[in-house]
Amino acid sequence: MKKRLFQFIAALGMLTCSATAQAQDAPYYAGIGLGTISVDYKANSIDQKKASAGAFAYLGTNVNDYLAFEMRIGATGKDKKTYAGGNTLAFSSPTFFSLLGKFKYPATSKLDLFMLAGLTTARIKGTWTSAAGSISQTKTKSGASLGAGFDYMANDNISIGAEWVQYLFPVKLGAGKVFAPGSKARMWGITGKVAYHF
Repeated sequence: MKKRLFQFIAALGMLTCSATAQAQDAPYYAGIGLGTISVDYKANSIDQKKASAGAFAYLGTNVNDYLAFEMRIGATGKDKKTYAGGNTLAFSSPTFFSLLGKFKYPATSKLDLFMLAGLTTARIKGTWTSAAGSISQTKTKSGASLGAGFDYMANDNISIGAEWVQYLFPVKLGAGKVFAPGSKARMWGITGKVAYHF
């Protein structure tokens, strides 16, 4: 997976440099996304799915009217649930990083529909809290990301939008202090966005 991530970064760099060389003034943009970004956990009889707030910052470049590339860094809130005996399980991603290709369709002069595809690397953190105290475990996982959404240009420099993204499809966590044998996690988000276009 690390090899594929490096290959994707190299391809992103080459495409961006090529596009910049052709256009000489590639339009860059930067913004934030806020909304629901959650880590779901599944193991044995536990299927924990609880939406949590999350956020990310992003930087992108438009290659042309149909293609852009984005880098994101963000964090999720805690998917937290209390079970019998007062035991609490919480799952989150304190940090995630995504490299995404953005495939756009200009529906109007101000509205773009888009699909996202790329890779995400996330720190998946699990915390088990009982009367005796808390135990935490963290694993870093990478995987494919897919999503869709829209961007609307409110004026020449500001865009607003919304999207749904599956950042990580179910990835195996492996056994540990918190993660059970055969456990899996997935990460997804539904967010609103605002960006400034330079």
